[in-house]
Amino acid sequence: MNRHQQRRRPEASTTSSRRRFLGAAAIGTTGLLAGCLGSASGTTTTLTMGYQPFSAHAWEALVMKHSDIPNKYLPDGYSLEWQSALQGAVIGNRISVGKNQAGWMGDMPALTTIAQTETPASLVGLANWSHGQQCNLLIVPKDSNIEQTSDIAGKSVGVTKGSCTHRYLLRLLEAEGIGTGEVEMVDTGISTILANLREGRIAAGLGWEPSIAKSVFEDDLTRYVSTGAEYDIIDAGGLPMTDDLINNHREAAKAILKAELEATRVFERDRERTLDLVEQEQDLRYFDRSTLRWGAYRDPPIGEDVQRLKFATDYERAKEPGKLMKETGPKFLTRQGALESPPPADRYKPEILDEAAAELGDSVGWEPRSADGAGNGSGGNGSAANGSAGNGSGGGR
Repeated sequence: MNRHQQRRRPEASTTSSRRRFLGAAAIGTTGLLAGCLGSASGTTTTLTMGYQPFSAHAWEALVMKHSDIPNKYLPDGYSLEWQSALQGAVIGNRISVGKNQAGWMGDMPALTTIAQTETPASLVGLANWSHGQQCNLLIVPKDSNIEQTSDIAGKSVGVTKGSCTHRYLLRLLEAEGIGTGEVEMVDTGISTILANLREGRIAAGLGWEPSIAKSVFEDDLTRYVSTGAEYDIIDAGGLPMTDDLINNHREAAKAILKAELEATRVFERDRERTLDLVEQEQDLRYFDRSTLRWGAYRDPPIGEDVQRLKFATDYERAKEPGKLMKETGPKFLTRQGALESPPPADRYKPEILDEAAAELGDSVGWEPRSADGAGNGSGGNGSAANGSAGNGSGGGR
């Protein structure tokens, strides 16, 4: 029996603080642009979208950015500006100070974003999810003597605090019975983690796709040790929007969600078009196409019988990630001190996605809410069911 079939452990405890998490959000900002809601050029209101090109689970944002999909739905007088970030905490910080009006990010920064009160924001959708195949990834140098997760006891481990990998590390330590004081957590960004592994400064590292696949396959420097599937720990992406956008620019907010639904359908169903659009992202210019394919569609080759990515936008219908975002995740972050308390119920606004999907369903030839249509329901057939076949790719996310 695989360990992920028999382990369901409670989430661990640490002394992380909400203040430290928000402070970390200010680190790693790339290309900071002016673009607050209401900024105008002539008669156009520009909405600034925060996104992570280095997070494969949310590449529907790249599909939107590099296609005309958003323009099909935006009301007259609105345009989108896209602002990249190395990690979700940066986008969350930008939302909290009014720099971004919506953002695609991992589960942990999404929850912290909707919990802050400086600029109220709410969770309007998921940015897909997986059985620990996107963000819950542990790797080591190829020649390491670490063969299983328990071997990291007494070792140095690179992790980005405030990210989904941080949450995963704390949980797997508890699953293995390893105290947080028994590993040296080296808090740094994903690029530095990979550099430190290459230079032998740390023994293991945690990260997300496609950077991990690039290190494993394209650069041939590291190897996977485990993913969240082994411990039944899922990961997910979230899509927060500011309440000002939701309440005062509702047609524009719904237009963004209509574009999100269509882009997620493209991401799931048209892999070659998706990869064509992802390759246009300048931040990913050093990733070859096979690496990008590994990151989104092909399973890590370590014998775990799960699918790489499940496509879902509706956290009310997608029960597993919905529970993570509304129950287990907030409770965990509160125990860790990253949140003073779980986000209140009014920080969750699935109704605007309901409105967008209903309107979209009247105008397109596919069902936006169907799990076997756009892949935005429960994730049934809305997953990368043939991901390991990979459309003939090789290489490495």
